[in-house]
Amino acid sequence: MGSEPAAKPGRRNAALDGLRAVAALSVFGFHAWLYTLSDVRMLAAPATLGNEIFAELRVGLVLFFVLSGFLLYRPWVRSALEGSAAPSTVTYTVRRIGRIIPAYWLAIIGSALLLYPLAGSPGVRLPPVELLPLFFIFAQNFSPQTLLKLDPPMWTLAVEAAFYVVLPAVGWLALRGRGSRHWQLAVPALLLVLGIAFNYVLAQQAVGSPRWSKSLPAMLPYFAVGMLAAVAVNRRSVSSWASRLLIALGLLLVAADIAAHVEDIEALPIIRDLPGAVGFALIVGVSALRPPRLLELRPLVWVGTISYGLYLWHVPVLLVLRANGLVPLNPWGATLIALPISLLLGWLSLRFVETPAMAWSRRTKVLGANLSGSSRRSA
Repeated sequence: MGSEPAAKPGRRNAALDGLRAVAALSVFGFHAWLYTLSDVRMLAAPATLGNEIFAELRVGLVLFFVLSGFLLYRPWVRSALEGSAAPSTVTYTVRRIGRIIPAYWLAIIGSALLLYPLAGSPGVRLPPVELLPLFFIFAQNFSPQTLLKLDPPMWTLAVEAAFYVVLPAVGWLALRGRGSRHWQLAVPALLLVLGIAFNYVLAQQAVGSPRWSKSLPAMLPYFAVGMLAAVAVNRRSVSSWASRLLIALGLLLVAADIAAHVEDIEALPIIRDLPGAVGFALIVGVSALRPPRLLELRPLVWVGTISYGLYLWHVPVLLVLRANGLVPLNPWGATLIALPISLLLGWLSLRFVETPAMAWSRRTKVLGANLSGSSRRSA
């Protein structure tokens, strides 16, 4: 990392796209392993070192949540600490709709068309057709008949959507303490405590509900540490040696988290992947200040830019290929065949769905601003 310059404010950070790629490829690797098992259940996998390593690639999900907390909370932090204009709730909402919903809805429709004809195939778990509307309103996590059905990773989109809904209220609270970094840290710290408390209560239940374990309150600590990182790096710089030290510490925390899950430590139902989330937050924060060259490699950055579509489509691709006998039943062979197809679908999603939808959201934002200005002038 040596002499990398600090990232310039206001410019897209390629290293963060690289981290998106790491998260997406990690999740892909986890599913390439899971959906090539003879019995497509994690608990049914033999307890070998290889299986344990592949199973822990699921931590890519945690990195996605940390990134969301970091990136989406930053505008409120900058407003509170730098005196810039507060984010517009209307603009924020329109931008989130344009960025997430069109590609997500298309993936729901595509998954249904591809997978319902494969009912009964290994790994294909389908909800009742009459409950499909729950997916379109991000409510699939609230019914046992839809949770982890159709395209299972979509459960995380329901959690993300819930975070998007509550974030403006959290941002409003943050703005009550303008100029105070301590206040800005206190807001996400409160969310962190609430999330840990929720998971503690959940862990005390005799029979835990998977619906609650895959809800925003349960995932809140991961978003919160990303938000804390956003406060910590604002108006800060980091030296080359310090950045290396922090990234090393972050990697150690992620490795310790993985090792703890392999060993099935008793406290894990309460803290879950919080050590790994803190490690990821350190890496994200450093990458925002002094981007590591490794994360800026062009192939990695490209995968990061198409990561949303890759995430949405990779499991249907794996399931269709397996049902038709087109992939070997091992993760390496499945990756060799399914990853290029998934990357292509991710690129098509970005090119023909996400980019036009984001352009629409920007035009809508400008139109709203113009109408608002006209109203003020005529008042």
